[in-house]
Amino acid sequence: MKCATLSFGVLWITFACVANAQTIQQIEEYERRIDEQQRQLDALRAELDVLKKVAGMPALPDEQEANLEVAEAPPDSAPESKSFLERRGNNGTFTLGGRLHRVLMQVDDGASSNGFFMDSNQGPTMLRADVFAPLNGGWRLSGALEVGIQSNRPDRVTQDNPSPGTDITVREADVELHHDKVGTFSFGRGFAAAWVVPEIDLSGTVPSSLLAVGNLAPGIRFVDRTNDELSDISVNQHFADTERLLLVDRLRYDSPRFGGGFQLSGTVAADSRWDAALRYYPSNDDWTIRAAATYQHKPFQDLDYRVELGLSARHNRTGLSLTTGLLFGDAPGRDASGYIVKAGWLTNLTSLGPTAFSADFSSGSDVRLVDDDSESVGFFVQQKLDAVGLDVYGGYRRYKVDRPDFDLRPLKVVVLGAMYTF
Repeated sequence: MKCATLSFGVLWITFACVANAQTIQQIEEYERRIDEQQRQLDALRAELDVLKKVAGMPALPDEQEANLEVAEAPPDSAPESKSFLERRGNNGTFTLGGRLHRVLMQVDDGASSNGFFMDSNQGPTMLRADVFAPLNGGWRLSGALEVGIQSNRPDRVTQDNPSPGTDITVREADVELHHDKVGTFSFGRGFAAAWVVPEIDLSGTVPSSLLAVGNLAPGIRFVDRTNDELSDISVNQHFADTERLLLVDRLRYDSPRFGGGFQLSGTVAADSRWDAALRYYPSNDDWTIRAAATYQHKPFQDLDYRVELGLSARHNRTGLSLTTGLLFGDAPGRDASGYIVKAGWLTNLTSLGPTAFSADFSSGSDVRLVDDDSESVGFFVQQKLDAVGLDVYGGYRRYKVDRPDFDLRPLKVVVLGAMYTF
Protein backbone atom coordinates (compact mmCIF):
# COMPACT_ATOMS: atom_id res chain seq x y z
CA MET A 1 0.00 0.00 0.00
CA LYS A 2 2.84 2.35 0.92
CA CYS A 3 4.56 1.53 -2.38
CA ALA A 4 1.41 2.29 -4.35
CA THR A 5 0.93 5.54 -2.49
CA LEU A 6 4.53 6.53 -3.15
CA SER A 7 4.21 5.69 -6.85
CA PHE A 8 1.02 7.75 -7.10
CA GLY A 9 2.76 10.67 -5.43
CA VAL A 10 5.66 10.52 -7.86
CA LEU A 11 3.27 10.44 -10.82
CA TRP A 12 1.31 13.40 -9.46
CA ILE A 13 4.45 15.48 -8.96
CA THR A 14 5.65 14.57 -12.46
CA PHE A 15 2.28 15.54 -13.98
CA ALA A 16 2.23 18.81 -12.06
CA CYS A 17 5.74 19.68 -13.23
CA VAL A 18 4.87 18.94 -16.86
CA ALA A 19 1.64 20.96 -16.63
CA ASN A 20 3.49 23.81 -14.98
CA ALA A 21 6.14 23.74 -17.71
CA GLN A 22 3.41 23.85 -20.36
CA THR A 23 1.79 26.78 -18.54
CA ILE A 24 5.10 28.67 -18.44
CA GLN A 25 5.62 27.97 -22.13
CA GLN A 26 2.14 29.26 -22.88
CA ILE A 27 2.77 32.43 -20.88
CA GLU A 28 6.07 33.02 -22.68
CA GLU A 29 4.35 32.43 -26.01
CA TYR A 30 1.57 34.90 -25.12
CA GLU A 31 4.15 37.47 -24.04
CA ARG A 32 6.01 36.99 -27.32
CA ARG A 33 2.80 37.50 -29.28
CA ILE A 34 1.88 40.60 -27.28
CA ASP A 35 5.35 42.08 -27.86
CA GLU A 36 5.07 41.37 -31.57
CA GLN A 37 1.61 42.98 -31.76
CA GLN A 38 2.92 46.01 -29.86
CA ARG A 39 5.77 46.38 -32.36
CA GLN A 40 3.27 46.20 -35.20
CA LEU A 41 1.10 48.87 -33.55
CA ASP A 42 4.15 51.09 -33.03
CA ALA A 43 5.07 50.66 -36.69
CA LEU A 44 1.55 51.56 -37.81
CA ARG A 45 1.51 54.62 -35.55
CA ALA A 46 4.88 55.75 -36.89
CA GLU A 47 3.67 55.17 -40.46
CA LEU A 48 0.58 57.30 -39.74
CA ASP A 49 2.81 60.11 -38.49
CA VAL A 50 4.88 59.90 -41.68
CA LEU A 51 1.82 60.01 -43.93
CA LYS A 52 0.59 63.10 -42.08
CA LYS A 53 3.93 64.81 -42.59
CA VAL A 54 3.87 64.04 -46.31
CA ALA A 55 0.32 65.37 -46.55
CA GLY A 56 1.25 68.49 -44.63
CA MET A 57 -1.06 67.64 -41.74
CA PRO A 58 -0.17 68.73 -38.20
CA ALA A 59 0.10 66.07 -35.54
CA LEU A 60 -2.80 66.03 -33.12
CA PRO A 61 -3.39 64.34 -29.79
CA ASP A 62 -5.17 61.01 -30.09
CA GLU A 63 -8.40 62.23 -28.55
CA GLN A 64 -8.59 65.17 -30.95
CA GLU A 65 -8.03 62.93 -33.98
CA ALA A 66 -11.05 60.94 -32.89
CA ASN A 67 -12.98 64.13 -32.35
CA LEU A 68 -12.38 65.29 -35.93
CA GLU A 69 -14.09 62.13 -37.18
CA VAL A 70 -17.50 63.16 -35.81
CA ALA A 71 -19.95 62.87 -38.71
CA GLU A 72 -21.30 66.40 -38.54
CA ALA A 73 -17.84 67.99 -38.29
CA PRO A 74 -16.67 69.33 -41.67
CA PRO A 75 -13.25 67.79 -42.46
CA ASP A 76 -10.29 70.13 -42.81
CA SER A 77 -8.14 67.78 -44.84
CA ALA A 78 -8.44 65.05 -47.41
CA PRO A 79 -8.38 61.42 -46.34
CA GLU A 80 -4.88 60.20 -45.67
CA SER A 81 -3.43 58.92 -48.92
CA LYS A 82 -0.86 56.17 -49.16
CA SER A 83 2.70 57.14 -49.96
CA PHE A 84 3.86 56.89 -53.54
CA LEU A 85 6.22 54.06 -52.58
CA GLU A 86 6.27 51.87 -49.48
CA ARG A 87 8.57 49.00 -48.56
CA ARG A 88 8.24 46.91 -45.41
CA GLY A 89 10.97 44.77 -43.91
CA ASN A 90 11.74 42.93 -40.73
CA ASN A 91 13.49 45.98 -39.26
CA GLY A 92 11.10 48.73 -40.31
CA THR A 93 9.31 50.51 -43.12
CA PHE A 94 10.50 52.87 -45.87
CA THR A 95 8.13 55.32 -47.56
CA LEU A 96 8.63 57.79 -50.38
CA GLY A 97 6.18 60.56 -51.13
CA GLY A 98 6.04 64.19 -52.05
CA ARG A 99 4.13 67.23 -53.17
CA LEU A 100 3.75 69.34 -56.31
CA HIS A 101 2.64 72.92 -55.72
CA ARG A 102 2.41 75.37 -58.60
CA VAL A 103 1.09 78.92 -58.73
CA LEU A 104 -0.07 81.34 -61.41
CA MET A 105 0.14 84.89 -60.08
CA GLN A 106 -0.89 88.27 -61.48
CA VAL A 107 0.70 91.28 -59.75
CA ASP A 108 -0.37 94.92 -60.09
CA ASP A 109 2.31 97.09 -58.49
CA GLY A 110 0.69 100.41 -59.39
CA ALA A 111 2.98 101.06 -62.34
CA SER A 112 2.50 97.86 -64.35
CA SER A 113 0.76 94.49 -64.24
CA ASN A 114 2.76 91.30 -64.65
CA GLY A 115 2.06 87.58 -64.68
CA PHE A 116 4.30 84.99 -63.02
CA PHE A 117 4.54 81.21 -63.06
CA MET A 118 6.20 79.99 -59.89
CA ASP A 119 6.36 77.43 -57.13
CA SER A 120 4.90 78.14 -53.69
CA ASN A 121 6.44 78.89 -50.31
CA GLN A 122 3.21 77.75 -48.64
CA GLY A 123 4.01 74.06 -48.85
CA PRO A 124 6.68 73.98 -51.60
CA THR A 125 7.23 71.25 -54.16
CA MET A 126 9.29 68.51 -52.54
CA LEU A 127 10.23 64.84 -52.31
CA ARG A 128 10.27 63.14 -48.93
CA ALA A 129 11.67 59.81 -47.77
CA ASP A 130 10.96 58.35 -44.33
CA VAL A 131 12.34 55.32 -42.54
CA PHE A 132 10.90 54.14 -39.26
CA ALA A 133 11.23 51.11 -37.05
CA PRO A 134 9.77 50.03 -33.71
CA LEU A 135 12.19 49.40 -30.86
CA ASN A 136 11.86 47.57 -27.58
CA GLY A 137 10.04 49.11 -24.64
CA GLY A 138 7.60 51.18 -26.69
CA TRP A 139 10.29 53.32 -28.39
CA ARG A 140 10.35 53.91 -32.13
CA LEU A 141 13.07 55.36 -34.33
CA SER A 142 12.45 57.31 -37.51
CA GLY A 143 14.46 59.26 -40.04
CA ALA A 144 13.32 61.81 -42.63
CA LEU A 145 14.94 63.40 -45.67
CA GLU A 146 12.95 66.11 -47.45
CA VAL A 147 14.33 67.93 -50.49
CA GLY A 148 12.65 71.02 -51.91
CA ILE A 149 12.67 71.26 -55.71
CA GLN A 150 11.35 74.69 -56.68
CA SER A 151 11.27 76.15 -60.15
CA ASN A 152 10.99 79.93 -59.75
CA ARG A 153 11.09 80.05 -55.98
CA PRO A 154 8.77 82.86 -54.78
CA ASP A 155 11.33 84.70 -52.65
CA ARG A 156 13.59 84.97 -55.72
CA VAL A 157 10.87 85.99 -58.20
CA THR A 158 10.73 89.75 -58.79
CA GLN A 159 9.30 92.02 -61.47
CA ASP A 160 12.70 92.31 -63.15
CA ASN A 161 13.63 88.66 -62.62
CA PRO A 162 10.50 86.59 -63.27
CA SER A 163 12.37 83.32 -63.99
CA PRO A 164 15.27 82.94 -61.55
CA GLY A 165 15.62 79.21 -62.22
CA THR A 166 15.45 76.09 -60.08
CA ASP A 167 16.43 75.78 -56.44
CA ILE A 168 17.15 72.44 -54.77
CA THR A 169 17.35 72.69 -51.01
CA VAL A 170 17.50 70.23 -48.13
CA ARG A 171 14.51 71.14 -46.02
CA GLU A 172 14.69 68.29 -43.53
CA ALA A 173 17.38 65.76 -42.64
CA ASP A 174 16.20 64.56 -39.28
CA VAL A 175 16.38 61.60 -36.89
CA GLU A 176 13.64 61.14 -34.27
CA LEU A 177 13.38 58.93 -31.21
CA HIS A 178 9.85 58.72 -29.85
CA HIS A 179 8.05 57.22 -26.88
CA ASP A 180 4.40 57.89 -26.11
CA LYS A 181 5.12 58.44 -22.40
CA VAL A 182 8.49 60.21 -22.71
CA GLY A 183 8.12 62.39 -25.81
CA THR A 184 10.06 62.94 -29.03
CA PHE A 185 13.74 63.83 -29.44
CA SER A 186 14.70 65.21 -32.86
CA PHE A 187 18.25 65.76 -34.10
CA GLY A 188 19.19 67.28 -37.45
CA ARG A 189 17.69 69.80 -39.83
CA GLY A 190 13.98 70.39 -39.40
CA PHE A 191 11.31 72.72 -38.14
CA ALA A 192 11.85 74.70 -34.96
CA ALA A 193 9.43 74.18 -32.10
CA ALA A 194 7.95 77.67 -32.48
CA TRP A 195 6.73 77.08 -36.07
CA VAL A 196 3.03 76.78 -35.21
CA VAL A 197 1.57 78.84 -38.09
CA PRO A 198 0.13 75.94 -40.16
CA GLU A 199 -1.10 74.13 -37.04
CA ILE A 200 -3.06 76.99 -35.51
CA ASP A 201 -5.06 77.92 -38.61
CA LEU A 202 -8.38 76.00 -38.70
CA SER A 203 -9.86 77.81 -41.72
CA GLY A 204 -8.95 75.04 -44.17
CA THR A 205 -7.00 77.41 -46.46
CA VAL A 206 -3.50 76.71 -45.12
CA PRO A 207 -1.87 75.76 -48.49
CA SER A 208 -3.29 78.87 -50.16
CA SER A 209 -3.30 81.50 -47.43
CA LEU A 210 -0.93 81.05 -44.50
CA LEU A 211 -1.20 83.26 -41.45
CA ALA A 212 2.34 84.23 -42.45
CA VAL A 213 0.87 86.41 -45.20
CA GLY A 214 4.19 87.50 -46.72
CA ASN A 215 4.90 83.96 -47.93
CA LEU A 216 2.54 84.35 -50.89
CA ALA A 217 4.70 86.83 -52.84
CA PRO A 218 7.81 87.47 -50.73
CA GLY A 219 10.12 88.64 -53.51
CA ILE A 220 7.75 91.08 -55.25
CA ARG A 221 8.94 94.68 -54.90
CA PHE A 222 7.03 97.86 -54.23
CA VAL A 223 6.99 100.83 -56.63
CA ASP A 224 8.20 104.25 -55.46
CA ARG A 225 5.30 106.63 -56.06
CA THR A 226 7.59 109.63 -56.64
CA ASN A 227 9.11 108.25 -59.85
CA ASP A 228 7.02 105.12 -60.58
CA GLU A 229 10.19 103.01 -60.50
CA LEU A 230 10.73 99.75 -58.69
CA SER A 231 12.25 100.25 -55.26
CA ASP A 232 14.55 97.84 -53.44
CA ILE A 233 11.82 97.17 -50.87
CA SER A 234 10.12 93.77 -51.16
CA VAL A 235 7.19 92.16 -49.41
CA ASN A 236 9.33 89.95 -47.18
CA GLN A 237 11.10 92.99 -45.71
CA HIS A 238 7.97 94.39 -44.12
CA PHE A 239 5.91 91.36 -43.32
CA ALA A 240 7.93 89.75 -40.56
CA ASP A 241 7.11 86.18 -41.52
CA THR A 242 10.71 85.33 -42.40
CA GLU A 243 12.14 86.86 -39.22
CA ARG A 244 11.74 83.67 -37.24
CA LEU A 245 13.38 80.37 -36.44
CA LEU A 246 11.96 78.04 -39.06
CA LEU A 247 14.02 75.33 -40.77
CA VAL A 248 17.26 75.04 -38.82
CA ASP A 249 19.89 72.50 -37.79
CA ARG A 250 18.85 71.84 -34.24
CA LEU A 251 18.14 69.58 -31.31
CA ARG A 252 14.43 69.55 -30.51
CA TYR A 253 12.25 67.99 -27.85
CA ASP A 254 8.44 67.62 -27.80
CA SER A 255 6.78 66.39 -24.64
CA PRO A 256 3.83 63.98 -24.58
CA ARG A 257 0.38 65.55 -24.37
CA PHE A 258 -0.71 66.25 -20.83
CA GLY A 259 -3.43 68.05 -18.87
CA GLY A 260 -6.14 67.61 -21.47
CA GLY A 261 -4.20 68.80 -24.52
CA PHE A 262 -1.06 70.68 -23.44
CA GLN A 263 2.36 70.07 -24.98
CA LEU A 264 5.77 71.65 -24.31
CA SER A 265 8.43 71.89 -27.02
CA GLY A 266 11.87 73.42 -27.32
CA THR A 267 14.69 73.88 -29.84
CA VAL A 268 18.40 74.57 -29.46
CA ALA A 269 20.24 75.76 -32.59
CA ALA A 270 23.62 77.29 -33.44
CA ASP A 271 24.68 80.88 -32.64
CA SER A 272 22.92 80.94 -29.24
CA ARG A 273 19.52 80.66 -30.89
CA TRP A 274 16.75 78.74 -29.18
CA ASP A 275 13.00 78.70 -28.81
CA ALA A 276 10.22 77.28 -26.66
CA ALA A 277 6.55 76.62 -27.38
CA LEU A 278 3.47 75.72 -25.39
CA ARG A 279 0.60 74.22 -27.38
CA TYR A 280 -2.93 73.57 -26.15
CA TYR A 281 -5.12 71.40 -28.37
CA PRO A 282 -8.04 70.26 -26.20
CA SER A 283 -10.68 67.69 -27.14
CA ASN A 284 -14.25 68.89 -27.51
CA ASP A 285 -17.27 67.48 -29.35
CA ASP A 286 -18.63 70.89 -30.33
CA TRP A 287 -15.46 72.88 -30.99
CA THR A 288 -11.98 72.33 -32.37
CA ILE A 289 -9.59 74.63 -30.52
CA ARG A 290 -5.89 75.26 -30.99
CA ALA A 291 -3.82 77.70 -28.98
CA ALA A 292 -0.08 78.31 -28.78
CA ALA A 293 2.44 80.64 -27.17
CA THR A 294 6.05 80.73 -28.41
CA TYR A 295 9.28 82.49 -27.54
CA GLN A 296 12.25 82.75 -29.95
CA HIS A 297 15.68 83.96 -28.84
CA LYS A 298 17.72 85.79 -31.50
CA PRO A 299 15.57 84.49 -34.36
CA PHE A 300 16.71 86.86 -37.11
CA GLN A 301 19.46 89.44 -37.69
CA ASP A 302 18.97 92.28 -35.18
CA LEU A 303 15.89 90.85 -33.43
CA ASP A 304 16.80 89.97 -29.85
CA TYR A 305 13.61 88.01 -29.29
CA ARG A 306 10.22 87.31 -30.81
CA VAL A 307 7.02 86.29 -29.02
CA GLU A 308 3.93 84.89 -30.75
CA LEU A 309 0.48 84.13 -29.37
CA GLY A 310 -2.17 82.36 -31.41
CA LEU A 311 -5.70 81.11 -30.89
CA SER A 312 -8.08 79.44 -33.34
CA ALA A 313 -11.54 77.99 -32.78
CA ARG A 314 -13.85 76.23 -35.22
CA HIS A 315 -17.45 75.24 -34.60
CA ASN A 316 -17.57 71.62 -35.76
CA ARG A 317 -21.19 71.57 -36.87
CA THR A 318 -21.21 74.79 -38.92
CA GLY A 319 -17.53 74.87 -39.95
CA LEU A 320 -17.21 78.54 -39.00
CA SER A 321 -13.84 79.52 -37.54
CA LEU A 322 -11.98 82.52 -36.18
CA THR A 323 -8.20 82.72 -35.83
CA THR A 324 -6.18 85.47 -34.18
CA GLY A 325 -2.44 85.93 -33.88
CA LEU A 326 -0.26 88.46 -32.08
CA LEU A 327 3.50 88.92 -32.32
CA PHE A 328 6.02 91.33 -30.90
CA GLY A 329 9.79 91.49 -30.77
CA ASP A 330 12.65 93.65 -29.61
CA ALA A 331 15.40 95.15 -31.75
CA PRO A 332 17.81 98.05 -31.16
CA GLY A 333 15.82 101.29 -31.30
CA ARG A 334 12.45 99.76 -32.15
CA ASP A 335 9.78 97.41 -30.87
CA ALA A 336 8.33 95.38 -33.71
CA SER A 337 4.73 94.22 -33.38
CA GLY A 338 1.87 92.87 -35.45
CA TYR A 339 -1.41 91.02 -35.43
CA ILE A 340 -3.73 89.08 -37.73
CA VAL A 341 -7.43 88.21 -37.64
CA LYS A 342 -8.76 85.52 -39.97
CA ALA A 343 -12.32 84.26 -40.42
CA GLY A 344 -13.07 81.00 -42.19
CA TRP A 345 -15.86 78.68 -43.29
CA LEU A 346 -15.21 75.00 -43.97
CA THR A 347 -18.07 73.11 -45.55
CA ASN A 348 -19.07 70.38 -48.01
CA LEU A 349 -20.69 72.02 -51.03
CA THR A 350 -20.05 69.10 -53.39
CA SER A 351 -19.20 65.41 -53.24
CA LEU A 352 -15.70 66.19 -54.54
CA GLY A 353 -14.42 67.16 -51.09
CA PRO A 354 -14.50 69.98 -48.53
CA THR A 355 -14.56 73.62 -49.63
CA ALA A 356 -12.94 76.36 -47.54
CA PHE A 357 -13.39 80.14 -47.60
CA SER A 358 -11.32 82.66 -45.65
CA ALA A 359 -10.84 86.39 -45.20
CA ASP A 360 -8.04 87.98 -43.17
CA PHE A 361 -6.60 91.30 -42.11
CA SER A 362 -3.11 91.82 -40.70
CA SER A 363 -1.16 94.84 -39.52
CA GLY A 364 2.41 95.47 -38.34
CA SER A 365 4.50 98.36 -37.10
CA ASP A 366 8.23 99.04 -36.66
CA VAL A 367 8.92 95.75 -38.44
CA ARG A 368 11.99 97.02 -40.31
CA LEU A 369 12.26 100.71 -39.39
CA VAL A 370 11.01 103.00 -36.64
CA ASP A 371 7.58 104.40 -37.58
CA ASP A 372 6.96 102.04 -40.49
CA ASP A 373 3.52 100.45 -40.88
CA SER A 374 2.30 97.53 -42.96
CA GLU A 375 -1.15 96.15 -43.73
CA SER A 376 -2.52 93.24 -45.73
CA VAL A 377 -5.97 91.95 -46.54
CA GLY A 378 -6.74 88.65 -48.24
CA PHE A 379 -9.70 86.64 -49.57
CA PHE A 380 -9.29 82.98 -50.58
CA VAL A 381 -11.31 79.91 -51.57
CA GLN A 382 -9.89 76.39 -51.67
CA GLN A 383 -11.41 73.15 -52.98
CA LYS A 384 -10.16 69.66 -52.13
CA LEU A 385 -10.55 66.85 -54.63
CA ASP A 386 -10.34 63.88 -52.30
CA ALA A 387 -10.30 61.17 -54.96
CA VAL A 388 -7.02 62.36 -56.48
CA GLY A 389 -5.34 64.12 -53.54
CA LEU A 390 -5.49 67.54 -55.20
CA ASP A 391 -6.15 71.01 -53.77
CA VAL A 392 -7.08 73.87 -56.09
CA TYR A 393 -7.52 77.44 -54.93
CA GLY A 394 -7.81 81.07 -55.90
CA GLY A 395 -7.49 84.31 -54.03
CA TYR A 396 -6.65 87.98 -53.78
CA ARG A 397 -4.21 89.78 -51.48
CA ARG A 398 -3.28 93.43 -51.08
CA TYR A 399 -0.05 94.61 -49.45
CA LYS A 400 0.43 98.18 -48.24
CA VAL A 401 3.54 99.66 -46.58
CA ASP A 402 4.06 103.16 -45.16
CA ARG A 403 7.63 104.25 -44.50
CA PRO A 404 9.06 107.60 -43.39
CA ASP A 405 11.68 107.54 -46.21
CA PHE A 406 9.59 106.24 -49.17
CA ASP A 407 6.14 106.75 -50.63
CA LEU A 408 5.26 103.26 -51.87
CA ARG A 409 2.35 102.17 -54.01
CA PRO A 410 0.34 99.19 -52.71
CA LEU A 411 0.65 95.77 -54.33
CA LYS A 412 -2.39 93.82 -55.55
CA VAL A 413 -1.95 90.09 -56.10
CA VAL A 414 -4.38 87.64 -57.73
CA VAL A 415 -3.38 83.99 -57.49
CA LEU A 416 -4.51 80.60 -58.80
CA GLY A 417 -2.80 77.50 -57.45
CA ALA A 418 -2.85 73.72 -57.35
CA MET A 419 -1.22 71.37 -54.86
CA TYR A 420 -0.98 67.61 -55.47
CA THR A 421 0.18 65.34 -52.66
CA PHE A 422 1.40 61.85 -53.50
